[in-house]
Parts: sequence; C-alpha cells; structure tokens
Amino acid sequence: MTERDAPTEPSRRRVLAATGVGLAGALAGCGYRPGGGDLAWESSLGGGGLFGPGDRWFRPVGDRLFVVRNRSGRTYDFEDDAWRDYENAGVTALDPTGETRLEAETERQAAGPPAVTEGAVVVPVAGDRVTAIDRETAAFDLDDPGVDDGGSGTDEPDPIRWQVDIGAATADESSGSDGSTESDDGATDDGPSASVDAVRASDRVVAAVLPDDTVVLDAETGDRAFDLAAAWPGVTELGPGAVAPDRVAVDGEDVWVVVTGLDAASGSDTDAVLARFDPTGERRVTRPLSSGADWLVVVDDTVVVGNTSGDSVRGFDRSLDRRFALDVPTPRERPPLVEGGGSDDAAGACVYLRRGETARALDVAAGEIAWERDGLPASRPFAADERGIYAVGREAVREGSRETRPVIVAVGAGGGDRWSAPLPDGVRVEALFAVGDRLLVVNGEELYGFRAAPGERWSLL
Repeated sequence: MTERDAPTEPSRRRVLAATGVGLAGALAGCGYRPGGGDLAWESSLGGGGLFGPGDRWFRPVGDRLFVVRNRSGRTYDFEDDAWRDYENAGVTALDPTGETRLEAETERQAAGPPAVTEGAVVVPVAGDRVTAIDRETAAFDLDDPGVDDGGSGTDEPDPIRWQVDIGAATADESSGSDGSTESDDGATDDGPSASVDAVRASDRVVAAVLPDDTVVLDAETGDRAFDLAAAWPGVTELGPGAVAPDRVAVDGEDVWVVVTGLDAASGSDTDAVLARFDPTGERRVTRPLSSGADWLVVVDDTVVVGNTSGDSVRGFDRSLDRRFALDVPTPRERPPLVEGGGSDDAAGACVYLRRGETARALDVAAGEIAWERDGLPASRPFAADERGIYAVGREAVREGSRETRPVIVAVGAGGGDRWSAPLPDGVRVEALFAVGDRLLVVNGEELYGFRAAPGERWSLL
C-alpha cells in the first residue's frame, strides 16, 4: 500500500495479517497455495489529516471499487495566507490489489452514491447538483515515477467533465456551454429547488432522480435533455414518491421508469406504469403494472421488475411484451445484477434475489429460478460476481462446539459450494464487495482484500 494510506502505527490486526502473509510466502516453497478466503492485503481507507470523517458510499464496477467520501475541515490557502473552511467529497477508485487508480474531488459534499460508466463517475452533490468526473482524466498510475513529483500541476486537465444544477428551470438558465452554472457558488435563483435522490447513468444519458420527477441529461455535456413530467403528455405534476431511485434504470440510450399512481393513457390512478423513453424524451412504449413494482433492472434485452408485496418477478422484452412471470419471494430493494460467462459454471446473466436468509438465482435468459440457497444471515453483507455469490455467516470453531466464528461463504454460479474461510480475529464486515479476483471487506477505516478464487491450500510438490 502507499505510504499515504498506511496508518502511523501498525494495528495488532495489521501485524497479524503481515505475519500471515509472510508465513504464506515462507510456506510457498513447501507446497502452500493460497485459496479462496485467504487474506491477500490490508490497507486503510484514509480520511485523516485535516479532514474529519464523513458519509461515504461504495460502488463496485468490474475490477474497480469506487469510493465517494465526504470531507470537512480546514485547509491553508497559501496564496491568501489564510485558513479556510473546506467541505467537499473525495472520489477514488481502488483496484483488486488495493491500489488507488483514480483520484478526484467534487466542489461540494456528495449527497448519495455515484453512478459509474465506462467513461465517467457521476455524483449527486449538495445544492441539487450533479457532477460528472471524467475517468480517463482523473486516473493515474502509481507505478509512474512522474506522478506526484511536486510539480505545479498547472498543465493538468480538470477531471470535472461538467456540473449541473438540477433545480434550474431550463438548461439555458442553469448552465454554460460546459454544463456548469454561471454563479460563483453554483446556486441558481431560477426555478424550484430540487433534491437529487440518486443518479443512474450510461455513456449516453444521465438520469437524476427526484422525489417527484426525473431529469435526464446528456452524459457527455451535461446539457438538459428532458424532464419526465414534461415529457409525459397530459401530466403536469407527479406526486411525491411517484418516482423512486430503485424504479429508474438507464440502458444505453434508453431511460426506463416505473411511475406509481398514474395511468399512462387516461391519467387515472393505478398501481404503477412502466415506461421507456429515448434520449429526446419521446415515450416509446408504456405498460400498466397492476401488481405494482418496487424495483427494476435491465439486462441485455430484458427488463426485470420485482414486487415485494405481491412476491412476484416479471420479465419483459424491450417492447414490454411479457417474457416470464414468477411467484417468488422478492427483496424490497434493487438486487445485484451479474452478467454471466466469466466461469465454467456461470449460468448466464443472473439477478440474485435475497429475502431473509435465502438467496435465489434468477436466470434471466431462461426466465426461471436456477437455484436457491438457505442459511445466509439476513443481517449480513452480501456480494455477487460472475462466479457466484459471497456472504458472511457463522460456523462452529470445532466440530460439536457451541462456540462459533464468522466466515465468508462462496456459492458458485451453478449453486454449488465453492469455499468457506474464517475471517481474521477482530474483523467485522460492514460492507462486502466482489472486485476482480478479490473480495473487499470494509471494517471501519480498514479495508481488507481476500482471494475470491478457490485453490488448494496444501499440496505436495
């Protein structure tokens, strides 16, 4: 890990972890082969120095874990020779080895989790603003000796692609040519105030979800494309709660929205309506959902909609013709979606439905539950990738013993057991993420990287 990420004094757990890694290296020549659940490294999430602790959000995407963390404190302005209050959010991306590969900051504190696309990290920030960070510009290589060499940095490009105030009445009033506001503090006196609950994004469009509307922006420029309420003929105002983050999805050029309390044709009350919009705001197709909807996800050419109260999951094609309907216990929040094909036992794209202590794998292509697994504590973190799912459970310390210890359990994409391994002493799993070939565990300010692939821990050479 880098020196800036390391604590000033090694913790007992860090010493034990280093000892374990050293022991593994010493045993390597004797036939030791690291396996699933083995600790590979330990680092710190940082947040010390001049900045106090703040809210943080995580988003695993491919082989990166994106972290957005609010910071506050004081910083010294050398030009003005004065101390100034400092409030913003740091945005970083960690690779499977725990190294930082992207670093940027927003001008204000973040208000929620980011949306990550191939080219950008989109963050909702305070003051009803959305900020887009260009991933290529913000990325850096820690192995490059020219990085952080003490240069002036005057020639470095700004990683902020654009920033837009969603509360502005029109695009002309809210932004300049780059999508940023014209006022010094980013506030606008035009239009009603808004609260951005979440953002959804692709490389084509960004959807900022409000309690009673959704504002769609061009992902490259930040220009305002359309507002959901204005784009829906005959609808001038959507009630509070009519739109929710888990009921909005972005897929390529399309924006998918489930609106509650409105009939698409007559405007009369109904449980829910699913609609698909193009980047210009044209409503391409709608479909009433008589049993309601708590969340939706889009995978390949299938839209999957879940309803908790009705314990149902339905799949539709892009024209919203029904592909499948299943009566199955359904989570209230949007479940993890995993694209298959990454391993021999991968069953294709899966939506993992976790309810209580049971996880079920919905094979989207087949339109059926491929397998289910019981005994996963409902209060424990849960992660998924193309190889399967990972959860935290407990096992007996010894056979027949009542004493238990926490373990990480890996279930393959085909539903079979892959491996289980005990956690190091003192490690409490607050969050669990599958990133590349590692499982990343967040425990307070500490970050642990465990091997995700199974292996033979002992063998004769």
